[in-house]
Amino acid sequence: MEQSTTDNVEFAQYDGLTLVELITNMYAQQKIKEDLEEQLKNVNKHFDFLRITKIPATMDDQGIDRITVSGVGRVALTADMYVSVKAEMKEPFYAWLRDNGRENLIQPTVNASTLKAAVKGMVKAGEEVPENLLNVTPFTRASITKA
Repeated sequence: MEQSTTDNVEFAQYDGLTLVELITNMYAQQKIKEDLEEQLKNVNKHFDFLRITKIPATMDDQGIDRITVSGVGRVALTADMYVSVKAEMKEPFYAWLRDNGRENLIQPTVNASTLKAAVKGMVKAGEEVPENLLNVTPFTRASITKA
């Protein structure tokens, strides 16, 4: 199921390349992607330090609740929090929610990666997949593993 790249100028550069050249290009794109993801992690680390630690502390030290900065906009401190259920306390917490009239917070979910792995296993084993309940779109992709 090869997709024609001649219809899409953005990908026309790959037309006429050999398989080895295509794989080399994929590897180069993978390296760029990994570098950008590493840069994004670093940017997020600095962004979070500024917004969660340094700016709130500086504003607090200076007794400032909000400030307008030309070319940026208004900056104000907002209370926030991280919340998660302790791993071993999930069932007791759900019971607490039910007992305290907050059962509407309980949402049964299936992890997407787990579902995908289960369906792949079903297909491989020749089992019937309930297509009326699931959207399943198989595709083939190339992957590179470290040599």
